[in-house]
Amino acid sequence: MSLLPDTEPVDPFYRVVATDLMGAHGDVIRVRTMSGPAALESAAACELVIYQSMRVSDGAPIAVSGIVAIPQGNPPTGGWPVVSWSHGTVGVADRGAPSLDSEELADIGDPTDPPMTVHRKINAAPHGLLNEFLNRGWAVVMTDYEGLGTRGQHPYLFGTSEARGVLDIVRAARALHNRDTATGQETISRRFVIVGHSQGGQAALFAAHLAPTWTAELTLLAVAAIAPASAQERLLMLSLLPAAPDLAFLPLAIAGALASDPGLAPELEQKVFTPLGLQLFRDTIDVQTRVELSGPDSWGALPGRKYFRVLSRKPRLRAALTRMHPDLDIQVPIRISQALNDRRVSAAATRRLWKQLKRRNPAVTVEWIEYRKVAPAASASLGDHFGILISDVVPLANWLERKFSPAN
Repeated sequence: MSLLPDTEPVDPFYRVVATDLMGAHGDVIRVRTMSGPAALESAAACELVIYQSMRVSDGAPIAVSGIVAIPQGNPPTGGWPVVSWSHGTVGVADRGAPSLDSEELADIGDPTDPPMTVHRKINAAPHGLLNEFLNRGWAVVMTDYEGLGTRGQHPYLFGTSEARGVLDIVRAARALHNRDTATGQETISRRFVIVGHSQGGQAALFAAHLAPTWTAELTLLAVAAIAPASAQERLLMLSLLPAAPDLAFLPLAIAGALASDPGLAPELEQKVFTPLGLQLFRDTIDVQTRVELSGPDSWGALPGRKYFRVLSRKPRLRAALTRMHPDLDIQVPIRISQALNDRRVSAAATRRLWKQLKRRNPAVTVEWIEYRKVAPAASASLGDHFGILISDVVPLANWLERKFSPAN
């Protein structure tokens, strides 16, 4: 029996069959106009797109979901420049996909229970930043990543998988809006940047690394990572925690490691999880969003030692987590921003990553932007990790404006 089931998408629109996957990565499978909480207010149009990508482990074609948002007005010569956005941690359950955000989603379960309300605030947190991009005349594309919304497991923090989703949705947007029928001009430009937060910051760096080979016909101008996840092998230390919400990030990372290396299953079953932890993993990881996983009825209920064995010597798992670290060769300017009082992603860890990227990429500018204080997040529980998405809106958009200038 597989360690985790291969569940069908919760929304039939996200389901595909083999004949849908006959094209190339970045091809559009289907599209529909969308509205509601998942759409961006400043867009002239938001579209839910199911597009083709490629699974890393075996090269099989897969379907990935995401959103394409078009600015108001008429495109400039050469088409709208593009921002490809990579979102932060929502879990690996299909219904956590940002494109599925809806009023109905908030009604799942006990209406007095707050987890899905917090989940929706997490999905909405970057909207101010993304609307600013649209207001500056840039198309915004937002992947859900492999396995979120669509069939299959989401390989959480598996950089190459995330990167393909981030890049292929740019191709999909160009396929949807290739030419203006009246003028014959391109609607979506080949010129794009990548921006991501938290998990998405790590994904953005992997996408920038992969772009020259995976989407060679496009022109990547820059990458910005906001509080990017790094040094994922340190997540093993969460197994030593007392009962705490943060413990949920370890089974999520293990799910990503398993998706990137299916051969890990015996080690996980026999040497990583306790029987209680293994059963909880199977019961929750692909069903609950990250906020629910952190709750007192899930991974936040008991100390880590109740769920995990001693994890100091688990070489295959450690190796899979180490490969998630985004110290990579990147050929375009890099911007790293971080709130110093972020309690989700350590400022010290992000600073180490910034220094590593500087050493590895001496030919490009690698900027470090730190915030001693940031604006309050929409929910106080989200803290500075999300507050930075408010404080960094204008500085980041100004930086991207310079990268999009015709001189670059």
